[in-house]
Amino acid sequence: MLNVQQERFIQNIVKGMSQREAYKEAYNATYDNNAIDVNASKLFNEAKVQLRYKELLQGLEDKSIMSAKERMKWLTEVVKNIQKEDIYTVNSDGENVLVSSRNADLNTKLKAIETLNKMSGEYTTKLEGNIAIEKLEDVL
Repeated sequence: MLNVQQERFIQNIVKGMSQREAYKEAYNATYDNNAIDVNASKLFNEAKVQLRYKELLQGLEDKSIMSAKERMKWLTEVVKNIQKEDIYTVNSDGENVLVSSRNADLNTKLKAIETLNKMSGEYTTKLEGNIAIEKLEDVL
């Protein structure tokens, strides 16, 4: 279990801070940067800190990657015209402005259906047969 400062340090790193900045913020360190770098490096390489770091990264990955069920739902929404393609233009202020939304075209829907079929195993080919396998020693 990490103490509060160690947890803050590793949270800062996951947020994108350098080890130096993460350490300075977590420990309110104001001494020499070389000393901070050494302490930050030692702390980051501690087993329990590394474990927590990997745990936090895994959590981020899990949240950012669609599950198979989410992908299947999204593809189904494309086919059913629930998911729309948004068309944007840039106004005089340089901002993106939504102009319209449209349904997927037929080719896109067919591709979505094909992908759904692959994901659910609809295209799996079942092969049956008998194969005789001989041991290498028997052949020699």
